[in-house]
Amino acid sequence: MRALFFAAVACGLLSSWLVDQQWLAAGLLLIWLLRVIRLRDRQCLMVTISCVLSLAIWLNWQNHRFASIVQRPSQVVTSHLAVQPDAITVRGGQYQLIATSPMGKVLVRGQLKSATEKQYLPHFTHRTIWHVQGEVAAIAPPTNPGQFNAPRYYRSQGIARQVTVTAVRRIEIAPRRGWLVLLDRLHQWRQQFFLACQRLPPTLSRYATSLLVGIRPTDFQTTMGAVQQLGLLHLFSLSGMHVILLVKFLQWVLLRLHLSQQAIDIWLLGLLPAYLVLGGGADSLRWAVVTAALPIIWQLLTHQSSGALGGWSLALIMGIAHNPLVLSQLGGQLSYGLALLLILMPGLPPWRLAIWIQVISLPVLLVATAQWHLWSLAVNLVVAPIFSWVLLPVTVVGASIGFGSANVTSASCEWVLVNFQNWLEWVSHWPGLLIIGQPSTLWAWTLSLLSLWLLRTPRRRYYWGLLLAYACFSLSLRFPLHGAVQFIDVGQGDSILIRQPFNRQVSLIDTGGQLHFSRPRWQAEQVQPRSRAETITVNYLHRLGITHLDTVYLSHKDVDHIGDLGELLRLMPVNQVVVPAGMARLAKFQKLLAPARKRPKVVEALAGQTFADGLVAVHPFKPGRAENEDSLVLTGVFGQQRFMFTGDLDRAGERAIVARYPQLRVDVLKLGHHGSKTASDPLALRQLGVHHGILSVGRHNRYGHPNQETLITLAEQHIVTYSTALQGMITYRFVNHRQGRWQTFLKEGDRHQRTTGVKIDSQR
Repeated sequence: MRALFFAAVACGLLSSWLVDQQWLAAGLLLIWLLRVIRLRDRQCLMVTISCVLSLAIWLNWQNHRFASIVQRPSQVVTSHLAVQPDAITVRGGQYQLIATSPMGKVLVRGQLKSATEKQYLPHFTHRTIWHVQGEVAAIAPPTNPGQFNAPRYYRSQGIARQVTVTAVRRIEIAPRRGWLVLLDRLHQWRQQFFLACQRLPPTLSRYATSLLVGIRPTDFQTTMGAVQQLGLLHLFSLSGMHVILLVKFLQWVLLRLHLSQQAIDIWLLGLLPAYLVLGGGADSLRWAVVTAALPIIWQLLTHQSSGALGGWSLALIMGIAHNPLVLSQLGGQLSYGLALLLILMPGLPPWRLAIWIQVISLPVLLVATAQWHLWSLAVNLVVAPIFSWVLLPVTVVGASIGFGSANVTSASCEWVLVNFQNWLEWVSHWPGLLIIGQPSTLWAWTLSLLSLWLLRTPRRRYYWGLLLAYACFSLSLRFPLHGAVQFIDVGQGDSILIRQPFNRQVSLIDTGGQLHFSRPRWQAEQVQPRSRAETITVNYLHRLGITHLDTVYLSHKDVDHIGDLGELLRLMPVNQVVVPAGMARLAKFQKLLAPARKRPKVVEALAGQTFADGLVAVHPFKPGRAENEDSLVLTGVFGQQRFMFTGDLDRAGERAIVARYPQLRVDVLKLGHHGSKTASDPLALRQLGVHHGILSVGRHNRYGHPNQETLITLAEQHIVTYSTALQGMITYRFVNHRQGRWQTFLKEGDRHQRTTGVKIDSQR
């Protein structure tokens, strides 16, 4: 079993190196192999080398295969898609499918045509074949740090491409024969259970679908925020705990039926794969099922009990082979890491075990969420037994016999769950949520290895060493040596983050915001989607360890520039908000200030005003109505480059600025009005001496931005142009007064970047 353990750890480091491109893991792998060699155990060495070489060949082939699929050009196809009933999701006016096609497993997206389609599509209970026409392309990657990485997530499910449906020819029921009938029937039961749960009270329904069959309702993110904040999400994701409880329950039932141990093992081997399908086949659930099944198989084959460490090792190797990204995901990291902790430290008191779980999992949680709640340790100690002995049984009972509309059982179960949920919400609002920041790869490995070393050798000086490492990490993140000007990709809108070295001043110019166009009532979403300020801007600021903003500048009143101000103020303290003179009295602006936790100071600006972060206003010259022509224009020097941020200022305004400031020279210009032909006056650009132009523009936007006339002007004047639609977040990083360097989140040659470029050209 020792040989398997050394091989499993080597395979984990190998996957981090080859799949995640973490070169530090390559060095750790080399050290680990040297450790194996020094053991002078031939069997251990042979098993480790064999597993590493085999897995290296497999992972390289997987990487090459995935890259070749992603690099294929998008194309219009007519195809048939096999869809299980529990793989259909409807939200608003759109649907999403996970389907099997001649191209392999694909993600499918489409627009609903009518309210009737929206009604009947989620109620499919049989396997169907969809005959469709659509465009096949790579799944779009994130365009800002910290965003949801869709290609990585779907790759873990064996999906590399998506189909955007333009026409559905027909849909037909397609049952299969042979043993596949059982597989289809399990998917059918899962969907039927989900539909039946919709008749339950809301909290009981939410718990039943997420805990028993692994289907998270659309409102899970908003209604279960306290669960995530307090670090309890692992309890509400199908994982090892659920499988352990299920196995114990089945063993209890089968023993009461007077079955032999061999018969019980055979029954468990048959039921565990069935539960894997019913649970949706999540990686954490798959690992738990494999871990539970391996000792049973070993017992049946050899009539000997296998060690838990050997089962864990084999499960890890199999998990990496099946999903090379399993150790890149929070669920996989926590599942394997905490299971190993339980194996290596058996018999610990619950409170000590909870402390070690927090110590080992903290670096992983910081990489995923950048925050930690001081009360999470105490809450986990309290909730874990309640979950096992109260919440899960209540959910099972309520979902089993509580489907009647006036059922006393369902009402009682709902009362228990609602009160527990209210208690969690109450605790989550206690002081103690720490925004620590996201460790870099180097810091994450350092903190993790120090935590493991402390586990192996729990001495006082190592405790202090780990605390010192966390302090150094926090200080390096909160007081960086470099500053940055970052053009955040918020789609069709503006949002620019300016950070001085050591975060002396942190400012934001505009917040972005989504325009909402009228649509039929049936297309309205049941749950309001989260704003980009929450999912992109504030999320990124928290990952930088930033917990407040000194100044937010608003260029003018358009929604795509200030629409997310209310959400930003609700989520993050802001000292002051600077607006163009005349805007502060607008009812629209005052309404956006209402959600603020603490109302910021409001400053109206005119040309000539200077601010603490080094920015100077050069427009407007007089109070206005915060229209495009009244845009607040700011300029400042960062890293030996003078920047100008123009909002949606038109050509007349640009000419007025150069007339009033004839000596003004600008190195970097945030191009006005997203590259529209109403801005970027050729004479003004020439007089300013612009070297770099930044286009903050949405992909495939309905306005045709950037305009071809503007692009020709930029090319004729040899202005190097960056676009958030092409490169995602654009960063100019500098140290004090030294020349800085440019970075783009999407690199040159990225498949999505080239595809997006073609799309924009076709719309100009």
